Amino acid sequence: MTIQKGLKGQLRVASDKSITHRAIILGAMAVGKTHIMQPLLSDDIRQTIHGVQQLGVDVVITEHNDIIIDSLGIADIQKRQFDEPIAFNFGNSGTTTRLMIGLLAGLGIPAVVTGDDSLTRRPMNRIVDLLTDYGADITTTDGHLPVTIRGGIMTDVINETLKVPSAQIKTSLLLAGLSAGVPVIVFDDFQTRNHTENMLPSFGVTVDCQGGMIFVSGDQRLTATTVSVPADMSSAAFWLVGATLQPGSDIVLQDVNVNETRSGIVKVLRRMGASITLLNERVQNGEPIADVRVASVSQLIGTTVQGGEVTTMIDELPILALALARSEGDSRVMDAGELRVKESDRINTVSETLVAYGADVKPTPDGFLITGVSRLQAPAESLSNHGDHRIAMLQSIAQLLTSNDAPIADQAAIGVSYPDFKRDMEVLMHA
Repeated sequence: MTIQKGLKGQLRVASDKSITHRAIILGAMAVGKTHIMQPLLSDDIRQTIHGVQQLGVDVVITEHNDIIIDSLGIADIQKRQFDEPIAFNFGNSGTTTRLMIGLLAGLGIPAVVTGDDSLTRRPMNRIVDLLTDYGADITTTDGHLPVTIRGGIMTDVINETLKVPSAQIKTSLLLAGLSAGVPVIVFDDFQTRNHTENMLPSFGVTVDCQGGMIFVSGDQRLTATTVSVPADMSSAAFWLVGATLQPGSDIVLQDVNVNETRSGIVKVLRRMGASITLLNERVQNGEPIADVRVASVSQLIGTTVQGGEVTTMIDELPILALALARSEGDSRVMDAGELRVKESDRINTVSETLVAYGADVKPTPDGFLITGVSRLQAPAESLSNHGDHRIAMLQSIAQLLTSNDAPIADQAAIGVSYPDFKRDMEVLMHA
């Protein structure tokens, strides 16, 4: 039975994970004290903090849950004596791993990088192969972790055209070039997340962006700054869909990052008939942010998501699939093969979850075929979330829509990106 009481009230969802990762690493590369305000303090972020601490950088989490990074910069890290290769274990964090591999390759610091069982199944050759093309001595284990770094890049310039839509690869190359002091030119026809390019000027780095081309000249010194982290669209997306589908809902999500490379789900949900309004729009550290109001609607219309649109919402596709499953008509998600190399094979795990809730979903090699149903029903048995934070949250929202009781969120998985998910659900259910 669907609960009758809608989601109400306002809150600030978890801070942006992508921006927090980048702020920590750039702060470690900068000279001075970098102050990161309202960072995400999730499991993944703590992996990045520990990673830069292993390089000798001082990082403190204040009593107000801000992050202070005190660093002497790239040159100081490079001159430190590391008698043995540094052993990094980045748990479940793919972002930490790929960005730090780029940084380490630029610094030329020997290291062995590994992670948990899930992370060791994710591809690393897509970045390692590029770095070896520029002279780095790096090897993978059959394209996966552990990755061994024996020597840094040896090149006068990094000039690369992205072959896959990955902001992690783009940022890894930028970090490699900045830490090695060589110019970087990246052609990003996919228009992937541009948080690194937006943030670098705050650290005193000149970035030239023209269309899909990003150019950063060599020998630029990073200077410490203050970074205010907005709320994460990927976390907000669960409430966008939940409030849209749950009758009687009307909520406001504060300070959400509405960067066009991240807010594709807003565009798609509006196209489907959702009631979503951006309020108090402004710019902060180069990022557009807004308060987002969403109210329930009686019916959504199915749609097709493909091409460049997928890049702007790759992490939101699991929860969008729930909206598509409750929409009128047929829908299709295409060009989303990247979902297969996330924390789980999300094409399969999303399909399994939604079918268990009574949806008509068929997985395809690069997405889903979905025929909308008028109602969902809670499965008779508990489902595995496959250790994937976004699948755990998808299941929680699906359960919310089909039960009188709030689901018990799996915080072990959800803590990767949204530690206060369960608390925020209680706030919106009982406002």
